[in-house]
Amino acid sequence: MKFRTELNIKQAPFQINPFEGMVFMGSCFSDQMGERFKRLGIPLLTNPFGVIFHPLPLLEIVSKSLDPEFSYSPANLLHHENRFYSLAHHGSYSDKSKERLIEKLNLDIGLLRHGLANSKLLCLTLGTSFGYESKGRVVANCHKLPQTFFEKKLTSLAVIEKKLEEVTEALHRKNPSLKIVLTVSPVRHVKDGLVENNRSKAQLLTAVHNVCESTGNAFYFPSYELVVDDLRDYRFFKKDLVHPSEMAVDYVQEAFLKFVFDEKSIKVIEELHKFQLFQSHKVSSENKERHELKVQEKKSELTKKYPKVEV
Repeated sequence: MKFRTELNIKQAPFQINPFEGMVFMGSCFSDQMGERFKRLGIPLLTNPFGVIFHPLPLLEIVSKSLDPEFSYSPANLLHHENRFYSLAHHGSYSDKSKERLIEKLNLDIGLLRHGLANSKLLCLTLGTSFGYESKGRVVANCHKLPQTFFEKKLTSLAVIEKKLEEVTEALHRKNPSLKIVLTVSPVRHVKDGLVENNRSKAQLLTAVHNVCESTGNAFYFPSYELVVDDLRDYRFFKKDLVHPSEMAVDYVQEAFLKFVFDEKSIKVIEELHKFQLFQSHKVSSENKERHELKVQEKKSELTKKYPKVEV
């Protein structure tokens, strides 16, 4: 007897090596996935401009990073009550110093530019179709500024799809070896309302599938369906009943590994995971020194075996 519908995911039409470079961008779910790889010692770039839920500001950042001549300037900032803000980025991008904020923005876009040029995988996780507009543009974050500065709107499917198609094609032209994985976050935006959340996610899902089918440059990974339809139980959510639990994210990551990596690469990741568990193992004070020596020995073995590992 079956008590749930399991999702059978076909392997992507490509496989990469975990040390070939990966970039994860988008919602907080993208952060969770990226951090798991980082803890294993796999070098990658995760949300260089912080968590961004709406596809338009997210894709605009990617688009700007593809232009080698682009750099941020005071024209990209909002000045309000003795502080400067970048509405195009995460809430951490504000400062009393205009020069310091611009320096940070240009440093981070340089990191993204380098990451996209030297990676084999880009995973974009879209969170919501609802956005807050200021002067006709969807912002990445409202920075707790007065609500009168913004107007909440549901961005149309056509607009999302057009921007997504433009950016995926631009990425392919810039780095033909880069594989683009598109996914929709299973985190529910219940503050918008449950009906509104479903409508929002439906637009994202449709846009992503249309772009994957029309361009052939992007591939869909069903993180949304794995949590909402496969696990499909509040046991797999945190206490807020909105964010997937650690167990649920582990489940999605396991499926993601099988989606983009071959068996050899998965064995490498399993080896790194075993080391991670060994390293974090709690030992008594009398055994601590011996344990640390063994950890250093294993680190040395891993770095010789995998020169790019960051353990």
